[in-house]
Amino acid sequence: MRLGLYGLPAAGKTYILDRIKGIKVLHGSEMLFDINKDFHHMDEKCKKAVRKELANILLKEDNFIMDGHYSFGDNVVFTKEDGKLYDAFLYLYIEPKVLRSRMEKSSKNGKYLKFDIKKWQNTEIENLREYCHEHNKDFYVIDNQDLGYFDDINTVLKFVYAVSKGFSCVNFAKEVANDILSMSDVTDITLTDGDRTLIREDSSSLIGYKTHIFDGNFYTGFQSFLHHKNMIKYINTSKKTEIPDITYNEFVLKYMDNGFILTSGQPDIWKNISEKIKRPVFFGNQMSADTKFFIAKFLQGNRKVRAFGDSMNDYFMLKRADEAFLIAKPTGEISSSLKNRNLEGIQIV
Repeated sequence: MRLGLYGLPAAGKTYILDRIKGIKVLHGSEMLFDINKDFHHMDEKCKKAVRKELANILLKEDNFIMDGHYSFGDNVVFTKEDGKLYDAFLYLYIEPKVLRSRMEKSSKNGKYLKFDIKKWQNTEIENLREYCHEHNKDFYVIDNQDLGYFDDINTVLKFVYAVSKGFSCVNFAKEVANDILSMSDVTDITLTDGDRTLIREDSSSLIGYKTHIFDGNFYTGFQSFLHHKNMIKYINTSKKTEIPDITYNEFVLKYMDNGFILTSGQPDIWKNISEKIKRPVFFGNQMSADTKFFIAKFLQGNRKVRAFGDSMNDYFMLKRADEAFLIAKPTGEISSSLKNRNLEGIQIV
């Protein structure tokens, strides 16, 4: 497993790498200088050639993690060789105001203050995610919505170790897609989100579970990893055992004859719903927005996909599907998580 740890200058990538145990750690900048001592003084064309050379050298190795950069301001340094090199990309997100403060105190990184840090970071995330969607690679945004940075990296390290040992939204999506194909012999398949889509309620809220994990609006495997862990912990310590009443969305339900539920909601509630409507449900710590996208993508090699969802957690699946329905709120408004997103081709119902 070859892991790339990406993020803006001053994000703290080196701090994390220096504390990783049991995985071979490589420092990209040091290795670039090993290839050419004058790397910093080269023009961009020559630097790009050195980066490609390093990536091609490392293709012969396996099981390591290395830091990398997608761009420096408006100068993109990411190469197709970089993309080919890594099995998974981990992006260390830090609140822009925190990054700016760190850069202001750094003689090395102060030169980047001329750039719009928020826009720069968001552009990197969007472009890397798009690349990974196109090339069937895992992409995870690592963030801490409580602080905007990490004062304790134990959670980060646990996730890195999980990925190195096989945690993969792409592989999980392949398994789910294969399971769905084995259960369905018709040409059209329906994929639906659970909470606020197939049912009107949010199953997590029904049991009193609340979280800020998704406040960054990333919905990658890192967030699903933490969310599932925290929810199971909450369920195990909660005294609530009754399955609450729920209300079905009849518009979605009528398409469920050959439908499959993809949810990050409360597992017990969704197992119960699955049994009642006699349709399979898939859930777990690898059920992210990217997982849903890949399930739709992998199914499209054999089937036409219809998809239902209500939020950013479903967005990429909806954009990928052959026919897509976005479930609006009872007020007619759409989820705020989809603000400024391109909804062309998606029907709002």
